[in-house]
Amino acid sequence: MSGRRLFRHARILTLAGSAEARRGPAMRELAVIEDGAMVTEGGRIAWVGADADLPTGLVIDDVHELEGRVIMPAFVDSHTHLVWGGDRRDEMQMRLEGADYEAIFAAGGGILSSVARTRALDEDALFEQSAARLARMRRCGTTAFEIKSGYGLDLETELRQLRVARRLGEMQGVRVRTTCLTAHAVPEEARADETARAAFVDRILDEVLPAVAAEQLADFCDVFCDRGAFTVEETRRVLARAAELGIPPRLHANEFGHTGGAKLAAEVGARSADHLLHLDAEERAALREAGVIATLLPGTSLVLAKPFADGRAMVDDGLAVAVATDCNPGSCPMENLGLVLALACHGCRLLPAEAICAVTHNAAVSLDLADERGRLEPGLAADFLELDTDDERDLVYHAGSPFLRRVWAAGSLVPR
Repeated sequence: MSGRRLFRHARILTLAGSAEARRGPAMRELAVIEDGAMVTEGGRIAWVGADADLPTGLVIDDVHELEGRVIMPAFVDSHTHLVWGGDRRDEMQMRLEGADYEAIFAAGGGILSSVARTRALDEDALFEQSAARLARMRRCGTTAFEIKSGYGLDLETELRQLRVARRLGEMQGVRVRTTCLTAHAVPEEARADETARAAFVDRILDEVLPAVAAEQLADFCDVFCDRGAFTVEETRRVLARAAELGIPPRLHANEFGHTGGAKLAAEVGARSADHLLHLDAEERAALREAGVIATLLPGTSLVLAKPFADGRAMVDDGLAVAVATDCNPGSCPMENLGLVLALACHGCRLLPAEAICAVTHNAAVSLDLADERGRLEPGLAADFLELDTDDERDLVYHAGSPFLRRVWAAGSLVPR
């Protein structure tokens, strides 16, 4: 049923307030309305407030009685790689038998395995596989997504991935931001020597990024700046070229060590610096002063048996923190951001309220979506979750339990 809906007698986590990223103690301020009510119409929030203050004379087409249960903004997943071909279940088995991510990558597996499988699919097949993945993520409460390329590493496949990501964003009740991550890994054909590697970077600058910009396929540009991937100088060149083409930066940084990525993210004013398993006080200060959102990916730490990023130190030092799945075929095929929210508390030491802010409002800010997602305020998209509890901390206390009663996107119920 379309029309005007009323949700009443709920504990509403509105996160109302500034559209800027929340930092420090502000991440714990969820702007809760006890015994609240919310009206949606035309895919947007029309009114929200105390149930006792509900305007009189409203014509309501559909009433939902929450009986004290929680309503909160739907999840915003600000770091995914969800457009890929095939799977890497075999590598999961290898990891469980003792091989680590870097050893698998050095042997030609990892990202390069997904590159081969993604290159082999046409656009419709790639869309079909990715749409099934996205549908599962929606059922887990995510309605807005960042989607990266990076499993093509050539012009044709990178464009295909980004076109598929744009198509996914055209689905009803789905909001997508796309990111060009051609500098995800050095492809097999360019790993022979330094000359071949330099030629690959030049192709990114001279061919791939201009073509992506010409078709307006990317909202952001990202580079995997770390040991075994791209150097700081290579990354700086790629991001500078993207900036010339009007594509703002994001950055994979400091996953495997203090390799300069975090400081470069601060230098270029990246929208976010992601992973950050290794981050000292100086690097935290640089990110804070530059206004870079620190995006934690605790699912990857779990899967790869790596240390968790110190989210507690980041929040205490005044950084704005987001949390995302890093959904990808190898190092973290997790699709449930609600479970990752709990990992951010148990592993990265965020408080439950901070983690909720990190997967809603702060994630939306990092994607330039704060004017439409991440809070429950009039005029914003009616993307929200009904929880089967009166205490949002159950998302962490009972991590992974099915507390999502219903998921709403653009004012419509997401099929279970």
